[in-house]
Parts: sequence; C-alpha cells; structure tokens
Amino acid sequence: MKIVIALVAALLLNTQDTRQSDSVMKTVRAAMGPGLQSFPDTEPDGAVPVGGNTDALWMVRPLQPGDTSIEIHANPLNEVNQLKATRAMAIIERNIEAAQRRAAAQYDRAVEEARRTGKSQEVDGVTLSDEGIEGAKIDGESQVFVDVAFNQNAYRYLINSGAQPVLSTELAGAVSIVTFPSNTYRDAATNADRFFAAESVVFVGRIVQPKVSKTGDNSYEVSTTATPTDRAGVNNVVLRLKGNEALVKELLKKTVWFVLVELTQ
Repeated sequence: MKIVIALVAALLLNTQDTRQSDSVMKTVRAAMGPGLQSFPDTEPDGAVPVGGNTDALWMVRPLQPGDTSIEIHANPLNEVNQLKATRAMAIIERNIEAAQRRAAAQYDRAVEEARRTGKSQEVDGVTLSDEGIEGAKIDGESQVFVDVAFNQNAYRYLINSGAQPVLSTELAGAVSIVTFPSNTYRDAATNADRFFAAESVVFVGRIVQPKVSKTGDNSYEVSTTATPTDRAGVNNVVLRLKGNEALVKELLKKTVWFVLVELTQ
C-alpha cells in the first residue's frame, strides 16, 4: 500500500510540474508575441507554414504539451530564403569539389610513392569539414531556438564563441541579458574554422546578477544562482535564444519583459 501511495504521489507531482511548465511556456510565448505575430504557424509536421504561405520570412512551430523550447524556422517556401539556400549550397559544392581534387592528387602522389619506395601512405578523404562554414552558417541563420528554464537553484551555460559577450539590462535591471554576436573562430583542436550563431541568455526574476567567465580560447561560462525565497510559484525564468542574429535582436527588442517580471514577483 505504501508503494502505491508513493507512486500516486509521484504521478500527481509530475502532473503538477508539467502543468506549471506548460503554463510558463504559454506566458513566455505571449510575452514574445509582438515579435512573432507576423509569422505564421507551421503545419503539424513543422516542415512548411500553414496554408502554404510564401510571403513570410519566418514560421513558428506551435507549442505542444511538454515543450520547453519555442522554435522559429525560415520559411522554405519564401523566395528570398530559397535564394539564400541555393547560394549556400553552391559554395558548399565548390568547397567539396576542391576537397575531392586535393584528395585525388594526394592519392596519386601516395600511389607513386608506394611504387617508388614500397611503403604505403595514408590518404585524407573528403569529410563534412570540407564543406567549410557554409553548412553551419545556413543552419544557424535559418532558425532561432528559444530554450526556457525556470525555478532552478543555479544556472550554468558553457558557450564556445570567438567574440566577447555584451551585458545589458532591461526594466531598471529586473532583466539581465548576456549576448554573444555571431562570429567565426578557429578551433585549435581541429584546426578548422567554426561558425557561431548569435546567442543571448536572458535572466528574469529572483536571481543574482549573472557572471561571465572566460574559460579558455573561444570559450566562456555564463552562470548565476537564484535568490533564496520562501515564495511559492515561479521565482525565476531564463530564456536562451540562439540562431539568426537579426531575428534574435528583434525578439529581444519586442518581447514584453514586464510580463515575465510580473510572473516572478
């Protein structure tokens, strides 16, 4: 009997947590409404906008129960987006063709060397890194993800970026924002260029001013802790926006932060 009671209690607690999470997500979505209102919803599969809209640059995946992220994707039916994708694919194809030529030449040299010395040599093949940064760039610039967390005792985000962050505040310091601009940096471990999509972490509510620490070349840690309180309900909310830099800036500008501040008071 004790086991049954414990299982029922755990189930009820989980249901309450899910309901609270869904309520927070709906509030965040409402607060971001001014920045999203001109974008159509996606079809249920998330592939295209409802009604085959070709005018809107962006489309928004409708929230589903249990979601902890808001997803905004470039509209694949929009002519401007199609042109950008075509140009990116052309650059990727040129990079791959160049890599194939280098690999073929290296193979020929290795065969000749093996004939001359009797020793085999390793030959580099064509890998995803040969695409260059264009693949990562088109992915990063064609979407924005807004990850939402709340009521945690501490928050810690590890971010790889070649550019230093910028700290700012809204509503007289009630909202703290740490922003990393999009950039390209050299990964020393792989000796390859990496594209970093713009990222902003927004802290709202009963929470200590966030701290940014440089942890190494092209790496940072953003961290903070919650302010102790006996208050029930939602005490802090953190939004992590990552993707298209122009859209991230627009969403930060148009979001009604007072709605989220009020939620945590």
